[in-house]
Amino acid sequence: MTLFILSGCSSTIDLLQSASATPVPVATVIPQQHDLSILGVDFDPPLNYELIVSNGGITLLVAVENRGSFTESGVNLTARLMDRANAAKARELLNETLTLDDVAVGEVRVARFMQVSDLPARDSYHLVVELAPVADEVDTADNYRAYDIVGIVRK
Repeated sequence: MTLFILSGCSSTIDLLQSASATPVPVATVIPQQHDLSILGVDFDPPLNYELIVSNGGITLLVAVENRGSFTESGVNLTARLMDRANAAKARELLNETLTLDDVAVGEVRVARFMQVSDLPARDSYHLVVELAPVADEVDTADNYRAYDIVGIVRK
């Protein structure tokens, strides 16, 4: 301990020498949150007419990430494909929901939707992929993705 006496001061100040002070652990608080996100979509095979025909169909792949701090179970992921021939009256061509179980913290899960072999030929489609929010989810803006798909049908 060091004692300082300042002239003109009527009190003393005690200071601990830092070299002899015992470090005190600092508690770190990690906020607990639920947060799932759709990172993107892909197709197997890629969106190429000849590849789709030779493969016998196409499979939609959706990447989902758990950005929260809890393992999430029973999460519904829905994909809908609409006919965009008449945007005012978009007709649903396909609708499928998968349930994702035990998506661990930090995990990126690739969900594979059923292969479609009898897709009606169109010049363009509208794909909507939606992840149902989990209880108390902090950010649901990234649970929804929509894509316009054009130019895969050979004429």
